[in-house]
Amino acid sequence: MPMEEVRELKETLERVEGKIIAAANVYGAMNFAFWLVAMSLFFVIIGLAGAGPRLSVAYWGTAIAIGVYVSAKLWGRMERLTGPREGSKLGALGIGLSWAIGATIGWWIIPDMTSIGINAETRLAVGFLTFIGLSLLGQWLVMSTGKRHYEMIPSFLFPLLAIPVAVNMGKGAMVWAGFVVAVSYGITILLYLYSAFKAIER
Repeated sequence: MPMEEVRELKETLERVEGKIIAAANVYGAMNFAFWLVAMSLFFVIIGLAGAGPRLSVAYWGTAIAIGVYVSAKLWGRMERLTGPREGSKLGALGIGLSWAIGATIGWWIIPDMTSIGINAETRLAVGFLTFIGLSLLGQWLVMSTGKRHYEMIPSFLFPLLAIPVAVNMGKGAMVWAGFVVAVSYGITILLYLYSAFKAIER
C-alpha cells in the first residue's frame, strides 16, 4: 500500500476515533444535564412543600429510577456507535452500588445524627452534599479504570469540599448546598463539551 494511502487511512481512522470520543463526552454532558435539571426541580418542590428526609428519599428514589432509564437509553445509542464494551454490566453494577451507598449515608444516616450541624436543615444540607459527593466519587472510580475522566472531578470535589462549610450554617444551608452542586455540575458539563470539541478537531 502506498505511503499516501496509508496516511489517508490513518487520518480517516483518527477522525472516526475523534467522533466516537466526542460522542462519549456529549453522552457524559447529557447525563449531568439531566441531573442538573433533576436537582433544580428538587429545590422547586421543597420550596413549595418544605424540606424533609421522607420527601427527599421519595423524590431522589424516583429521580434515580428515571435517570437510570435515561442513562441506559443514551448508553444504548453509544454502543451502537462503538459496539458492546467488555465489563459494561459490571461497571453499571458498580455505579449503582455507589449511588445506593451515597443515598443511604446522605439521606438516612446523616439526617438522624444530631451531633452533626446546628439544626435539621444543616444536617439535610450535609446529607445532600454527602450523597452527591460520595455517589459521584464512587462512579468516577468505577469509570476511571484505565481512563482519566477528569471532566467528572468537579462534580464530586466541590460538594465534598463544601461539607465543612455547610456544617456551620443555619438557615439557608440547603439552598446554598444546592447552588454548590449546580455550579459543580455546570462546570462538569462545560468540561465534557470542551473535550467533545477538542476530539472533533483532531
